[in-house]
Amino acid sequence: MKKLKKIINQIKYEHLELISFAFMMLWAISPMIEYGMKNISFVFDFYWTSIIYIAGFLGIVEYVLYLYIRYKEGKKVVDNRFLLICFIIPFVISIISTICSNNPLLSFFGESYRKEGFLVYLMYVGFILSASFIKDKNHIKIIANTIIISAIYIGILPLFENDFTYFYFSNIFYNLNHYGYFLMITLMISIFMFIDSTKNKKIRYGFAYIFLLYLLIRNDTFGCYLSVVVSLIALFIYALIKKQKRLIVTFVMLIFILESFLVSHYDIKIGERVHFEKDNIILKNFQSLFNDTNTVMKKDYNSYEMGRIGTGRGLLWREAMNYTLQKPIIGGGMESLDEYYKSHDVKYSDRPHNIILQISSFIGIPCTLIYLSFIFYIGFKCLKRINGEGMYMMVYFTAMSYFISSMFGNSMYYTSPYFMILLGLLISISKNKEVNKKE
Repeated sequence: MKKLKKIINQIKYEHLELISFAFMMLWAISPMIEYGMKNISFVFDFYWTSIIYIAGFLGIVEYVLYLYIRYKEGKKVVDNRFLLICFIIPFVISIISTICSNNPLLSFFGESYRKEGFLVYLMYVGFILSASFIKDKNHIKIIANTIIISAIYIGILPLFENDFTYFYFSNIFYNLNHYGYFLMITLMISIFMFIDSTKNKKIRYGFAYIFLLYLLIRNDTFGCYLSVVVSLIALFIYALIKKQKRLIVTFVMLIFILESFLVSHYDIKIGERVHFEKDNIILKNFQSLFNDTNTVMKKDYNSYEMGRIGTGRGLLWREAMNYTLQKPIIGGGMESLDEYYKSHDVKYSDRPHNIILQISSFIGIPCTLIYLSFIFYIGFKCLKRINGEGMYMMVYFTAMSYFISSMFGNSMYYTSPYFMILLGLLISISKNKEVNKKE
C-alpha cells in the first residue's frame, strides 16, 4: 500500500493528459482493428468492447486521481460544481431506474446487439472525464489525424476488394445508418483539418474531405447528411460574424454543394442498394423532409401520416413520449422501450431514434433536462473560447453535427464514444484560460 501511495503521489496533471491521450488513440485506431477482425467472427467486436471498458473505467479512476491531486495541493477539490451535478444526479437516478425496471439485468448489461446498459453508459462517462484532461492541441490533432486515417482505410479498401463497387454499405458496422454516424463524424473532422492545414497538406486533407463526403452521400443516411449541412451553415455564419477564415470556409461550402449535386445526381454503380437512375437522391430526401414538416404543422399527432414521418420515426417518437409520461421521473430503465413498443404493435425498432426521447424513456424527464443543460452550458461557454482556433472549431462543430444527428438516430456502443470524447474535449476547452491567446 505504501508503494502504491508513493506512486500516486508522484502523478501530475500532465501525466493524466498523456494517459488520456493514449486511451483516445486506442479508440481512434479501433475501426482499423475491427476491419482486420471482421472475417473472424469469434473475435469481431472484441477490441471495441474491450477498449470501452478499459478506457471508461480508467477514465473514472483518472478523475478520482485528479480530485486527489487538487486536494493534496490545497485547491478546491471540485472546480465546477454544475458539471459534477450533471454527472451525479443522472448516475443516482440511473441506478434507481435500473433496479426498478421490468428487467434489471437487461437494463444493467444491455442486450447483445447494442450493448448499451447502465454499465456501458457509466463507461461513457469515463470517456468524457478522460478526454477532458487533454489540453494540448497537438494531441487533439494527432487523434483527429488517426480517426481520418481509420475512416479512409476502412472506406477505401472495400473499393479495391470489390472491383471498385460497394456491396456492404454498413462496412464494419451492424447497420447502414451506424456507418453513416461514423462517416459524419470523420467528414466533419476532415473538413476542419483541411481548413486548418498548410498549403502542402491541403491536397491530402482535401482528398479525405471529398472521399468521405462521397461515402456519406452514397450511404444515404439523411439525418447525418442534414446535420453536416446545418453545421456547415452555422460555420459559415460564424466565419462571417467573426471575420475569420471566410474564404476557405466559402470554398468548403462550394465543394460540398458541387459534390453533393454530382454524386447524388449521376448514377455510379457501387452496390445493390443504390439505384438512383436519373433521380437526385438528396433532392428527394429534402422533398420528404418538406412533406414531413407540412404533416407536423397540421398538428394531428394521432394521424396515420404523423406516424409515417421520418421513415416511420413519427410513430416511434409518439409511443416513446407516451411511455415517458407513464414514468416521467425515473423512466423505465435502459433498453425498456422494446417491450413497450412490441405491446403497442411497433415491431420494427426498439429505440425512438431520438436521443432526447431515449433518455427520457430510459431514465426520466429530469435527467433529460440535465443532459440538455449540460450540452448547452458547454456549447455556449466554448463558443466564447474557440476564437477561430482550428482544432477547437473542429471539436465544437463536429460535436454540433453529432448532437443534431442524434435527434434522428440511435446511440451505439461503437459510435457513441466519439461523441463522449468530443464532449470531454469541450469541457477541456471551456476550462482552458489560454485558448484566446494567440500562439
